[in-house]
Amino acid sequence: MRYLFQSDSLTTNDSSAVAQLLQDAKLYEPTAVAFSFETVGWFIVGGIFLIGVLLSMFFRLRSHIRNKYRREALENIKRISREEEPLMEVFVVLKNTAMKNFGRQEVGGLYGHDWLAFLEKTGKQVKFLDREEEFLSALYKNVLLSQEGKRKLLVNAKKWVKTHAREL
Repeated sequence: MRYLFQSDSLTTNDSSAVAQLLQDAKLYEPTAVAFSFETVGWFIVGGIFLIGVLLSMFFRLRSHIRNKYRREALENIKRISREEEPLMEVFVVLKNTAMKNFGRQEVGGLYGHDWLAFLEKTGKQVKFLDREEEFLSALYKNVLLSQEGKRKLLVNAKKWVKTHAREL
């Protein structure tokens, strides 16, 4: 037993001696490495970043220019929504917007049920056919729309202008 006790005390003494040495020892740090952009890799990364920024700006500008007709249509619908009976003008705006995007040959001859079905098919979550009879009566027979009908027409018209696209 005596041997174990001495060994334990030696181990304890050795670890405290090592701890004392570590406390007294000074750390030697190497000199700092100077940072510079002199390597070719930084020019490549900078060039790729610059090209990415320029491409992003180009595509955003192109998208902005291409969607000018949408912004104009939304402004017209907003202006029309303040009027008393907006139905005819809203459908004129929708028809003009559709002709700018889909072409006169595809859209020009559509009317009635086919026109409303076209609007639903090309817009996302747009519902014109659920009030088809009311919309068509107001459009072709000069029957006044109900308040709910006006609201639905304006909401769906705005939604269609924002979301319309060709089906693939």
